[in-house]
Amino acid sequence: MKIILLYLLILVPFFTFGQLFPVLPEFKGNIKKVVEKRYGKEWNPWRKDSASYKPGVFSGWKYTYLFDQNSRLSSRIVTYDGKIQNTCTYQTKTEGNRKIVQEITKDYSDQKEYMLEYENFLDQEGRITKVNFMEKISPEKPKEWFLTEMNSEYNKNKLTAFTRYTISPSGETSASEKCLLNYDSRGRLKSIDRKDISSGFTTKILYYYNGKGQVIHYSIDLLTEIQEYGRNQIQDIYFKYDRRGNWVQMYRKAGKQINLDAKRTIRYR
Repeated sequence: MKIILLYLLILVPFFTFGQLFPVLPEFKGNIKKVVEKRYGKEWNPWRKDSASYKPGVFSGWKYTYLFDQNSRLSSRIVTYDGKIQNTCTYQTKTEGNRKIVQEITKDYSDQKEYMLEYENFLDQEGRITKVNFMEKISPEKPKEWFLTEMNSEYNKNKLTAFTRYTISPSGETSASEKCLLNYDSRGRLKSIDRKDISSGFTTKILYYYNGKGQVIHYSIDLLTEIQEYGRNQIQDIYFKYDRRGNWVQMYRKAGKQINLDAKRTIRYR
């Protein structure tokens, strides 16, 4: 679980709680349910030793997100070809200046239960100043602390910088990356520079908006200092929105083609 989460944190998550890294685009309105289908399928109809990738073909993966009366995410159901793979419930509690969110996942392949916890520390203005990431790989084992986001800097209410620290199994802390956030003249997030502390290499994320202020495209330039000639290290992702301002189609550029990556059906209250 730890490896999976760290991999996801490399990119921009679409459903996250409490971490300092911003989530764009965010959900808007009084949402009841979201059904997200993923596209792009490994196709292997005849031979077991070969396969081809079919962009735009439904992959079989479907994510159903359910929201409570306040439009807060309460649960997630993941299916593949109609069979449930895992379910996740979300629990939130507040203790003083801490907001604690837990994701409790049941894996149907091995019938095991996993837990991820985000411990958010808030200042007097309600801004996140620090986040501890914990995991629990089984109910009978203790939680393990493996990641921290801290040293947050704000310009009024806009986050401008923070540092991520990885935590070793022995409890030793080491800085992993420094994130710098930049805004345009309208106060919209324009770019994020993620500098690896040990190597000094930077990954840059650029955000592009339409006239309604919606993120219609973001571009991730992976390790800008070591670009390889003839190899595309830039990931371009595009969005289309519904009338309520939520994205319902996501596309990913591969070479010269822009392929459908996900579709969402959103039910409102």
